[in-house]
Amino acid sequence: MATNGAIYVFTHRAVLDKAPKASGVYSIFNPRQWVHVGASDDIRQSLFDLLNEPNPCLERFSPLSFSFEPALPAKRAAQLKTMVAARNPACTFELNDQADQNGMNRTQ
Repeated sequence: MATNGAIYVFTHRAVLDKAPKASGVYSIFNPRQWVHVGASDDIRQSLFDLLNEPNPCLERFSPLSFSFEPALPAKRAAQLKTMVAARNPACTFELNDQADQNGMNRTQ
């Protein structure tokens, strides 16, 4: 599954070691499918939230990997919209973020 950046196993250790405490967008996927895309003021915290609050949709697609791309807050919603259109992720759900306020995520 191609992505624009480095790929990491979606685990607490990899998120701690690799994900920045910075604004940006991220993808969660497996070798066959894009599973979730999101945007956040703090990529690391958003990924930890997903790991710490198990979601049945994400669990269906394990094992998972993630990638991310830092983005300025003003550009994040547009990048997320482009990612959703291009990747058609299997799981979309509400997260507390500016992109959600713009209606980018829907509950599944």
